[in-house]
Amino acid sequence: MEQVVQEVLHQLRATWRRRWWILPIAWLVCIPGWAYIHALPDTYEASSEVYVDTDSVLGPLLGGMTVRPDAEQRMNMITSTLLSRDNLREIARQADLDILLGYDDIDRAVDSLQDIDLRGGDESGAGDNIYTISFSDEDPEVAYRVVRQTGDLFMERGLGDPRTDLTASRDFIENQLDRYGTRLRAKEEQLEDFRREHSEVLLAGGDFYSRLRAERERLAEAELEFEQAQSHYESLIAQLEGDGDHPGLVQPPEFENPELDARISNLESELDELRRQYTDQHPDVAHTQRVLEDLREEREEQAVEFSESLMASPVDRVGLGQPDHPLQLELAESESRVASLETRVEEQRLRVQELEAVSDDVPEIESEYSRLTRDYEVLQNSYSELRDRLEQAVLTGEVESGADSVDFRVLQPPEQPSEAAAPNRPLLGSAVLVLGLGAGTGFAFLLAQIRGTVAAPGQLGELTGRPVMGQISRVRTPAHRRRRRMEMLVFFSATGALLVAYGVVVGVFFA
Repeated sequence: MEQVVQEVLHQLRATWRRRWWILPIAWLVCIPGWAYIHALPDTYEASSEVYVDTDSVLGPLLGGMTVRPDAEQRMNMITSTLLSRDNLREIARQADLDILLGYDDIDRAVDSLQDIDLRGGDESGAGDNIYTISFSDEDPEVAYRVVRQTGDLFMERGLGDPRTDLTASRDFIENQLDRYGTRLRAKEEQLEDFRREHSEVLLAGGDFYSRLRAERERLAEAELEFEQAQSHYESLIAQLEGDGDHPGLVQPPEFENPELDARISNLESELDELRRQYTDQHPDVAHTQRVLEDLREEREEQAVEFSESLMASPVDRVGLGQPDHPLQLELAESESRVASLETRVEEQRLRVQELEAVSDDVPEIESEYSRLTRDYEVLQNSYSELRDRLEQAVLTGEVESGADSVDFRVLQPPEQPSEAAAPNRPLLGSAVLVLGLGAGTGFAFLLAQIRGTVAAPGQLGELTGRPVMGQISRVRTPAHRRRRRMEMLVFFSATGALLVAYGVVVGVFFA
C-alpha cells in the first residue's frame, strides 16, 4: 500500500512540474466552448396535464344490456396512434405552423413535430390516469400552439372515436341484416317449393312410412267393409229368393246410407291419425271432430225418417217383388253400397300404390328436406342474433351519446413559456471549465509519462540494478526562491484569471 501511495505522489509531482501546460490548454478549451454555448439557441417548452377518468357507474348498471368498450385499452390505443403522421398533419394545420415557421409545405412542419412527448399512466410519474403532453421549440408561440392542439386532439379522439366506431358497427350490422334477410327469404321460397314438389312425402301429417302404414290399414278396412256389404247383399238376395212363400217372416230392413257411412268412416280414421299427433285442443282435431259429429247427427236423422217411413208404408205380405217394398229398397241400397265400397277400395288401393311407388325416393327427399330446414334454421338464428346485436348497438350508442364513459379534465392547461427551458448555460459553462482544466492536466500527465524522471533513490536502484550509496540534497538560493515565488504568483494569477472569466461567463448566462 505504501508503495502505491509513493507512486501516486510521484506521478502528482511529475505532473506538477509541467503545470505550465495546464492553463494554456484550459484557456484554449474554455474560450471556444463558452462561445459555442452562448451561441446555442434558446429552446422553450410548453406542457399540459390531462386527467382521464375511466370509471363510470353506468358500466355495472347496464351490464349485459350494452357493449361497453374497455376504456383503458381504448386510451392505450389513442396514445399509441395519436402521434401518427396523419394526426401530426392535423395538429400542424390547426396550429398554423406553416405560417408561423414560414414553410411553404405542411409536411416540413410535420417533420418538426416528431419530438412531441406524450406520456401517460405510470410513465408520466403523476398517476395512472394523468397524461402529460410537452413540446419544445425555439419559438414559444409554436411550443404553446402545438401542445394546445395536441391536447384538443387527444380529448377529441377519446370522445369521438367510440361513437364513430359504434355508428360504423351499427351500419355494418344493418347491412348484414339486409343481406341475411334476403338470404332468409330466398331460403324460405326454396323450402316452400320443395314442400310443394314433394307434398306426398312431406305433407303426410307425420313421417312417410307412418302414412303408408295408415293408408294400408284404411285399404284393409275398406276391403273388409266391401266384403261385409257384399255378403249382406248376397244374403238379401237369398232372403228374397228363399222367403217368397213366407212373407210374414221377413224382418224389417235396417237403414243404410253408403256414401254417408263412407264419409263418417273416413273422418273417423283421419281423427284417429290426428289424435296420434296432436292433442284434442289442436284446431285440426277440433274441426274434424265437429264435422264428424254433424255427419253422425245427420245419419241419425235419416235413420229416424227411414223407420217412420217403414211404419207408415203398407206391407204386402203376398208379393215381395213390388218395387216399393222395403226389402226391395234395402236390396237396392245394399247394391249401391257395394258399388260405392268397391270404388272406395279401388281408390284406396291406387293411393297405396302411388305411395309405394315413391317409397324408394323417400330417404333422399327427407335428407334433402332436413338439409334445407337446417340451413333455414341457421340463417334464422343468425338473423335473430343480428337483430339482438343491433338493439344492443342502438342502446349503446344512446348511452354513449347521453353519458360519456370516459371523462377528460385538464389539470394544467398549456401556457406560452416566458423563459427558455434549454440550454442550461451555467451548467454547460461549468462543464466546459472542468473539461478545460482536465484536458490541461491530462496533457501535463502525458508529458510526464513521456519524459520520465527519477524522483526517489529506491526508484533509481530499481532502474540501475545497483545499490544507492547516498543522495545529495538540493540547496535553494535566495534568488532561486524569489524566482519560484514569482512563478507561483504568475501561475495562480493565471488560474484566478481563468476563474474570473468563468464567473463573468456564468453571470452573462444568468442574465
